[in-house]
Amino acid sequence: PVLTRSNVDTLYGLIDQSGKPVSRDDFRGRFALVVFGYTACPDVCPTAMTHVTSVMEKLGDREKHVNPVFVTFDPGRDAAEVLGEYVSHFDERTIALTGSPDKVREVQHAFGGLTVPIPKDEDGMYFIAHSAAKYLISPDGKHLYGFDHDVAPEKIAGYLTEIFAHIGMWGIPVLDLKQSAV
Repeated sequence: PVLTRSNVDTLYGLIDQSGKPVSRDDFRGRFALVVFGYTACPDVCPTAMTHVTSVMEKLGDREKHVNPVFVTFDPGRDAAEVLGEYVSHFDERTIALTGSPDKVREVQHAFGGLTVPIPKDEDGMYFIAHSAAKYLISPDGKHLYGFDHDVAPEKIAGYLTEIFAHIGMWGIPVLDLKQSAV
């Protein structure tokens, strides 16, 4: 889906892993690489987070211009503390977000995310089948690009590197990005 500022704005008001509501100011001046998932996911989400970590590593000193962001699909199980523990296994810079079920659903729908709950097993465990795109949001809060789950971290890092090399032409105030561009 093509996202507009109003879609991106749905992120604001979610709660980060320290229990603090996030606002536009938390993202100002940096790109955000956003993934959706949940901490009990056995396969897709750990892979997505590993990819995000790899992207950050491949950016080298430019990583300071990107906030990795993980938004839960499962606020019932993914409290702020649980999310904080989860993302600490990947990249400590990750901003992990949760909220009320209604707020999380609003964000999910705004980004075009799809979820299908899989019925509980005999132990009461349930899983969620879900979409797995990654979204790159520009420092001014406009969506730039969506990446399918299987896009290699090298491609995403390369895309960001190209953006950094041309950032001066856009006039976007991104920290001191022009000085560290390729």
